[in-house]
Amino acid sequence: MRKVLLISLFFAVAAMAADFERSNWRMQLYVQGEVAFLNFQDKNPELLLDKIDKELMTFPINAGFLWSPLITPFYKADIPFTFWLGVEVNSIQFGEIAKDPKFYFESDNCDKTKGCGDANKGESLSFRSYAPSVLAGFSFNLIGGLDIRLLGGYGFHFFSFYDERFSHTDQKTTILPTAFASGALEYKIGELFKDVDFKIGVNVRREFLPYEDVKATGKAPKTNEDASIPAGYSGIEFDKISYKLPVRVGLELSLDFGRESRRDRRMRYVLHDRDDVLRKNSEVKDTLSDWDCMAIERDYRFFLDEDGNLPDMSESFTKTQFSDVLESFLAFCHPEDLATKEKLYATLDTGKVQLKEYQTRQEDSRFEQVMSSNDPEMLAMYLEYYPDSPHRAEVEAKLQVLGEYHKFREIQAQNTFKAYLTYLNDNPNGAFRDEAEAGIFELVKGSGRLKDYEIYLKRFPEGRFVEEAKAALKNADASAPSMIEVQTGETEEEIEKAEHKKSNKKAQKKSKGKKKK
Repeated sequence: MRKVLLISLFFAVAAMAADFERSNWRMQLYVQGEVAFLNFQDKNPELLLDKIDKELMTFPINAGFLWSPLITPFYKADIPFTFWLGVEVNSIQFGEIAKDPKFYFESDNCDKTKGCGDANKGESLSFRSYAPSVLAGFSFNLIGGLDIRLLGGYGFHFFSFYDERFSHTDQKTTILPTAFASGALEYKIGELFKDVDFKIGVNVRREFLPYEDVKATGKAPKTNEDASIPAGYSGIEFDKISYKLPVRVGLELSLDFGRESRRDRRMRYVLHDRDDVLRKNSEVKDTLSDWDCMAIERDYRFFLDEDGNLPDMSESFTKTQFSDVLESFLAFCHPEDLATKEKLYATLDTGKVQLKEYQTRQEDSRFEQVMSSNDPEMLAMYLEYYPDSPHRAEVEAKLQVLGEYHKFREIQAQNTFKAYLTYLNDNPNGAFRDEAEAGIFELVKGSGRLKDYEIYLKRFPEGRFVEEAKAALKNADASAPSMIEVQTGETEEEIEKAEHKKSNKKAQKKSKGKKKK
């Protein structure tokens, strides 16, 4: 039983994560509670002076999981039925059958006329039962939120009997086959989550196989050699266990995942056919990407407002322009909400699709959007979607600057001579050369050391802070070693040689350029 409950819980969690609107899968979890009158009959008990004919009022509980095997590939078959396969644990119930038995046993303590007196005072016979079963059946949507469901099941009924006296309990379990049919009238109260309906209903159940010759307790000793008095309920074998009423009626609570009314199902199939027509009439061979669909939905506001109506876009777009884009959107984007899709189709008044013209108009506006966003992901998406765009060089240049910017932010966080100088050596024409020089000079000012000022002047002979550095030389600390040399491991002479090489290379490039001219 625990395994069945764990499996049902697993399917419930999986159902929560599924997109039923797109896949058209359907599942259901339900719990039923009933009132029943269960009768136990033993006409010839072994030791009891009176036969057992006990009617108990119990409250059976049923819990089940259903799954529909029909999914989207059958979209062309407009079937108003939902076919079910599933599992159920039903008839979970318990109760006390009898207490304080009046019985006879050949011994010194009891006889056929007086019985055994109070020898077994406090003894009781009780039961527990449950029936794991497999199910099959169908549901039919009557109207709106009202469904009828019919199921048939087969399984095994476990009856466990407990003979309790003093501190001792004897247990015996009997397994019998069971077959049943159930019908439920369900009503949708509301939607708990996306595509998950909460329903309440009335369930009617009938069991068919009889429960006869059910052994409840073991036999009593055949001789009186053992002086101890046996259990009063020894040798109980019920001739019949049956329900007083032919059917059991109860209340049902259920969660229905992916339920559609018959009207919604029909409308979805009709709109699916219209989607095919729109795609065939389109002059464009490729489809819209998810980004296209989001941009169109945002710009043209293809969604329902709080009142369930489409927003009025007549001031922003002409009717023809709105309809042309709407046809493309419906053909390639598939709105998730059926009500929205139905209303969008109702606004169409043209049979032409002008998707290519729309894409051309959108290219320039998208370029402006991505360039103002400073989002590398959007810039990369633009290049992927428009590989031959005339703006490609500008987008690639901005991507390079943004990538370098993130690296330089990490260097600024370190704020050391070594980090800034490494950046300048690796990126001699970097976009953040001035920022790196400013960071170095701030560190030089902070150290106040003569050697650092001299190295700065040699490293940046035409730098932005040359005059300020020269003025600070008079008051600089000449006794302290250079912090630049300590952090970078390079001496003043090595830095001077490196700068001399760079200046020679620049001069050679300039002379080559003049010769070519």
